[in-house]
Amino acid sequence: MAILTRVALCIVALSLTAACRTGQEQWGPFRGQVVDFDTGDPIAGAHVMVMWLRERPALHLAQSFYDARETTSDADGWFEIPYERRWMTAFVSDPAISVFVPGYVMEGAAVVTGEGRPYIDPTFIGMRLLRSAEERCRSRVYGPLLDAHRHIPHFAQALSKYAQSLDCN
Repeated sequence: MAILTRVALCIVALSLTAACRTGQEQWGPFRGQVVDFDTGDPIAGAHVMVMWLRERPALHLAQSFYDARETTSDADGWFEIPYERRWMTAFVSDPAISVFVPGYVMEGAAVVTGEGRPYIDPTFIGMRLLRSAEERCRSRVYGPLLDAHRHIPHFAQALSKYAQSLDCN
């Protein structure tokens, strides 16, 4: 019986180890520059967040909040979310990176240097200016999971303030 218990524990340990994610692509640092898509001008004060969900194996969708980090771009549009060692990362999803600038929508991201790894190698994020109220309402951005708000208060507050400023009846 003891041998069966040890074998079972080894299988569980190996399964959890295989499900853990490591490396730069998973934990950063994440970096880039936010620019106006049409002019190429840097956008200062852009809100950038990275969020991870835990995807537990189940018969139905079983996602829950794992962690989130945020920053804002500097005067030249550059941002970096530093690397932070994580523990207990079994079943954690790939990072989801979002960029928010009031009155803009993300048009695309391009890596032009390094090994072509988005947000790990410097990445240029093009934001297209929404020119009309109709465009702004149609492209309205909704906030992250409620559980994430305490981890990314500035990002969540900027989204909320912008949503309140829109007149989208």
